[in-house]
Amino acid sequence: MNKQPDFIQKDVLLAPLTTYRIGGRAQYLAKIDSLKQLAEAVHWAEANDLALHFLGGGSNLLISDQGITGLVLTLTPQEPCFVGETVEVGSGYNLTKLVTDCVDKGLAGLEWAAGIPGQVGGAVRGNAGAFGGSLAESIIEVIVYNIQTKQKEKIAVSDCRYGYRHSIFKEKAELLIWSVKLKLQAGERSVLQKTAEEHCAYRRQRHPCLPSAGCVFKNVSAAEVAKSAPVLWQEAQQAGAVGRDEVPAGFIIAQAGLAGYSIGAAQVSRQHANFLVNTGGATAKEMKQLIDYVQNEIKSRYKLELILEVMLWM
Repeated sequence: MNKQPDFIQKDVLLAPLTTYRIGGRAQYLAKIDSLKQLAEAVHWAEANDLALHFLGGGSNLLISDQGITGLVLTLTPQEPCFVGETVEVGSGYNLTKLVTDCVDKGLAGLEWAAGIPGQVGGAVRGNAGAFGGSLAESIIEVIVYNIQTKQKEKIAVSDCRYGYRHSIFKEKAELLIWSVKLKLQAGERSVLQKTAEEHCAYRRQRHPCLPSAGCVFKNVSAAEVAKSAPVLWQEAQQAGAVGRDEVPAGFIIAQAGLAGYSIGAAQVSRQHANFLVNTGGATAKEMKQLIDYVQNEIKSRYKLELILEVMLWM
């Protein structure tokens, strides 16, 4: 094996690096501070025939109890650079911290993300969104490191193939998101702060405080629910649960009577049924069994496919 760079660690427990607090050990882990380090880590992994894995904030990820073979890469936070109403920020920067930074400067456009856990890179990759907003609406371009070409590249937002919780970065694993440039708008600081605080309060009230990966499943299109499950569709309309031409997965799961259902220490939250929570010591095996159970029940009852929003390293 080629000489291991000093910044690469061996046999690192991954559970503390995820919001689920679940997962085994990484064979190797590198905390990357610069493009030079990134290139060195990629070269070392390839020279030693090691698979590469990219770990962001760990807020949308379930990692196997057996851990991960190969090299796990994490990016250290790079401070945002503001120029007028634009900002460029590193992939490893905390998303909620970025919202606070923008609000403090009187820049609008990201208040919907207040209180969302995780890092900027994960939000760029998954086109994070809430309260009618999404990150793709603010993106000018994404700066990536292409693992295949070993080059830094700029990808315009028009080429990112953004959709509901989707982007080109989910299709092309070789594109590591290094940073993103955003276009914001001038706003009244006090108004922006109030909006951000309201969104944080909403999350505190509606979302469980137990370890989770946020919403596990994507919402389902209203047309699909109306076609496959007409009774459920009527229930959703009566409950006022239909919004933006979709029915929340949490509503569907709760209507199926699955809130509170547990497998071991993995549980469907009673507070928000699209959150599958770790009540204490849950294993990845238990959580994956619970995910499968919920999907199978919804398919059996309503003929609806619940699509995973959470990544699996299994």
